[in-house]
Amino acid sequence: MGRQRSDTHTTFMESSRRPSLWAGSLRRDHIRLEDLPPDTIQEGQPYTSSKSGPSSSSRNNSLAWPFHGRNTSEVPSTTRSSRFTFRTWQPRTFFRPHDDTASIDRSIVPDYVVNFIRGETPETLARKKEQRKWGEHGVEITPRRDTFVSHPIEFGNYYSSSTDLSNDLNTHSSWSRQSGIRRHVTGWRGGVIFNSLVSFLILVVGIICLILVIAKARLLSGESAIYSGDCTTANHINVGIHIVIDVFGVALLSGANYVFQVLSSPTRREVATAHGNKRWLDIGIPSIRNFSHISGFRATVVVIILLSAVATQVIYNAVIFTTQNAFNYDVLFVTQSFLDHALFSNDTKINEGGLSDLDITNFQNTANGFTNLTSSTCLQEFSGIFQPSFDAVLLITDSKSTTSSLIRTSNPGTSLTAFTSNNVDVIAPDGSLVQYCLARSGASRTCSVNLSGSILGIAVLLNLATVISMAIILARSSFKPLVTLGDSIRSFLRHPDPTTANACLLTKTDVCQGSWASSESQFFVPNNHYWFQTPSLPRWALTVFAWLAIGAPTAVALGFLIRENPDVLTPFGVANPRMTFLLPAPTETAQMALLAALPQLLLAVLYFVINAHLTTYYLSHEFSRFALGSRTLRVSSNPAGEQTTSLFLTLPRPVSWTLLAWFAGLSFSLSQAVFPAVVTFSPPSPSANNIVAISFSTQALLTLLALLVALAIAILGLGSRRTAAASLASGEAKGNPLVLRGGSCSAVISAKCHNHNIVPPGQLAPREQDGGDEDADLWLRPIAWGVVEEGTGMRPGRCGFSATGTGCVDAGRNYV
Repeated sequence: MGRQRSDTHTTFMESSRRPSLWAGSLRRDHIRLEDLPPDTIQEGQPYTSSKSGPSSSSRNNSLAWPFHGRNTSEVPSTTRSSRFTFRTWQPRTFFRPHDDTASIDRSIVPDYVVNFIRGETPETLARKKEQRKWGEHGVEITPRRDTFVSHPIEFGNYYSSSTDLSNDLNTHSSWSRQSGIRRHVTGWRGGVIFNSLVSFLILVVGIICLILVIAKARLLSGESAIYSGDCTTANHINVGIHIVIDVFGVALLSGANYVFQVLSSPTRREVATAHGNKRWLDIGIPSIRNFSHISGFRATVVVIILLSAVATQVIYNAVIFTTQNAFNYDVLFVTQSFLDHALFSNDTKINEGGLSDLDITNFQNTANGFTNLTSSTCLQEFSGIFQPSFDAVLLITDSKSTTSSLIRTSNPGTSLTAFTSNNVDVIAPDGSLVQYCLARSGASRTCSVNLSGSILGIAVLLNLATVISMAIILARSSFKPLVTLGDSIRSFLRHPDPTTANACLLTKTDVCQGSWASSESQFFVPNNHYWFQTPSLPRWALTVFAWLAIGAPTAVALGFLIRENPDVLTPFGVANPRMTFLLPAPTETAQMALLAALPQLLLAVLYFVINAHLTTYYLSHEFSRFALGSRTLRVSSNPAGEQTTSLFLTLPRPVSWTLLAWFAGLSFSLSQAVFPAVVTFSPPSPSANNIVAISFSTQALLTLLALLVALAIAILGLGSRRTAAASLASGEAKGNPLVLRGGSCSAVISAKCHNHNIVPPGQLAPREQDGGDEDADLWLRPIAWGVVEEGTGMRPGRCGFSATGTGCVDAGRNYV
């Protein structure tokens, strides 16, 4: 979709369609709101140019204001004032609602003038005071004088109404279907409550585990074994706990992202301020861009929530790790005659391993039951940093020595790489060549599942910070952000934005070029729109970068490990000596666990980026459907009329839950693909210290890469969807004027919400001249977007929302 400007309507257009623009040049619902309380406002009253004083029913028995004469029927209810320009300064805070108003200095405007503008009389004020004191029972309020709040009042250079954008959601009107506590547990508040409860339950589980660890180990620092025994059972326990941890971690990320979108959503005041400075904001998506336009407190809370959730995801994955037993295997170089019980010498010069005569004799007697390995296989098995299967190896050489069948014993656990120069042949210390090996299987190994108390304590504190930060937003009810697309449409329809008037075909490209509104009409150029065209180029670049940040290392690691060990495909979370690597410097167990969990940070970033990318897809999709037919507004709070609300913000619930499950699988695969390997040796030896290394699982790496590739295909597959056509080109449906090409943009959404021309004071809108506005309060009803006023001759048509039917946008015609 594009647009082209038309210069065909000039003087005729200005005279016939656009009234002369007096100071302020706003139509009646283009308001700059004043600092007047909303409790006396009557929404939805029609605009009238009639003069009014006290109503006829109360004129004879009502008191007058100081400036009223006795003949009050001739006094206008509102007049052009003397351009007040003084304003009181009010700081921006999170806890104080931001009013989209330009407040009037009360020291300049007397109270009785303000009350008069509100439509009050001395009698109604007295009655209201009595009502506040004694309650509503038995109090009869004198009818208000016959004025209407839509009548614009001029202060400075702005025409304004006594309506207040800070109460744009109209929580006190009779339209609302919700009241009491229910209003605070639906919409985005209900979503925040739900995510806070989930985070709180995770916190409770963490606290219980921490208490059990302290009670069992009597200390908070160090590691505590929660299971010790068979290695297969230990591996199953480790896998099960990590599944729970990764589901919890992704749930925390999801909750943080939800609150992030709510807090980064602008209020109407912030949108008005930004638009006044020719800046646009994101609406309906999580946005870091909005940080410079929202209050510092909200931005700080968002940063705390995101950092604590991401850190919790990383640290929880470092809480649990396994420790396995390995053998300090004996190494003996012997001749072929050794197997025939030939004599051997036990001289200390050749017996570095310190084996006794009884031990060596036992090898001779039991060698027939050993496992026969080729020289190359033997080199692979006994060249790793630990040996999990065999506790001794006899290397049979081609030596013909007749003095001793025992050539040499080496220190326990010596790697055979010390006896090879070409990584193929193993050379004995006497220069003879090893022909084959005989390896003795060790006893059943034991493994343990360990929990780090100190790391769990840190994770619990971070989880607590997440819960508190999520709950802060619920402390005050005055925060009214434009979270969903429905919120923004409702706000812009009730109080249209003058900065985007007469630009119904405005695009994000126009906004970025500074062409917000124009006196020229635009032609609609229909083009088929695919979903991949919705995100901007920088967003696509960010998505690709975030995917490559974890996908590229995964592919490289998997390729390297398979190339080095083509015949080994290690299972999930099980350390293999050929897939385990020592760091250059000695590392503590807790440090290695945290290091192995660091890639979870990249996965968390990828979740936020993919979530925002999909949200951009569905934001444009939701907006474009208004051009296809009537739909009710889905708002994030206080639904009224036929409006609906939901716990989800923009991303539909099925997509959101699928994304959660997908990333839970990614997180689990990553936790089993890269993990700490803690190895203890049996029997213990002073020369063999416990090993703390990092290990990889090729099966888990392969699964992780497959899930990442499937995720990329899903993103591209959704991007290939074509938006349904809603406009005509040569009689054929083509293009949709409501697609958000380039992503979310508050100015573009605002420009679509002007459904009639600017109307100066004293005149009625075209529909009101015919006996009533059929689209009054249209935001409360199912609405559609399209042509609401056809152009005639040189006069362009007008597009906007309507509850009574719209026409189809036609290519080749110009619109404003």
